[in-house]
Amino acid sequence: MIDQASKLRDIITTPESKNETLHQPIVYSVVSGKGGVGKTNFSVNLAIKLFEQGKKVLIMDADIGMSNVNIVLGVEVKHDLFYALHNGGNFEEVVVKSPYGPDLLSGGAEFFHLESLDYQSQQHILKELKLLEEYDIVIIDNGAGISKQSLAFTILADEIILITTPEPTAITDAYRVLKMISLYKLKNRVKIVVNQVQDKVSGDESFEKLSKTANEFLKLKLDSLGYIFSDIRVNKSIMEQEPLVIKYPNAVASQNIENIAESLLNEDSIELNISAIKQFGNRILRIFG
Repeated sequence: MIDQASKLRDIITTPESKNETLHQPIVYSVVSGKGGVGKTNFSVNLAIKLFEQGKKVLIMDADIGMSNVNIVLGVEVKHDLFYALHNGGNFEEVVVKSPYGPDLLSGGAEFFHLESLDYQSQQHILKELKLLEEYDIVIIDNGAGISKQSLAFTILADEIILITTPEPTAITDAYRVLKMISLYKLKNRVKIVVNQVQDKVSGDESFEKLSKTANEFLKLKLDSLGYIFSDIRVNKSIMEQEPLVIKYPNAVASQNIENIAESLLNEDSIELNISAIKQFGNRILRIFG
């Protein structure tokens, strides 16, 4: 891992990229401690609501090996970003337009083999990544659980949104994710969404339990983005392969997601994590170094 990190550092800090600013959109990394808590469904429906508020939104599917954002959006993905770049393609060719507004980009596992590419390919990839600046918001849908791969994608984020449910196992797994975020010093604050709550009381209790533990043992500050109430129409929309906020816009869960989108847009300021490619490289080293 140390050798890989050293090579990545050399790539990212080449003369062509030094002092070159990567003007990014606001990037949200959506993570969860386990599967089945509604992470991907939340990511897609949040993206649609942000698009409806006039933002140009890209969803990056970073769930390597288990990609399913395209299923929720009802679109076909033929190639991921790095596969296309290997074959002479470019960013625009692998971005899929969805019928609901947000664009979709499959990240691809080859991000983690950047150091093995030839020099020209490396520079091409770094140049193509800069095209992200045309978007207002990028939502990274990570794989469930925690790994060095998902952490590496999270490095790209300005904000981390952790999805959990009130179930004790989900809370425990969510805490494990927070522990890794703290260990690698990725963020001092994390946003929390408690999904599938029966009432506000259970949502409050789940958040407070997680927040108190994270603050005491990890020195992490948690911010509640809100709750999503259990709603039978969530599962119905999944079975019907149409996003919840489109199929059932008046559903309680749809209103919850709309409120969360409005909260994100109304924030006074966001701490931008990445202002240059070199800073991105330094954060990569925290995980692979």
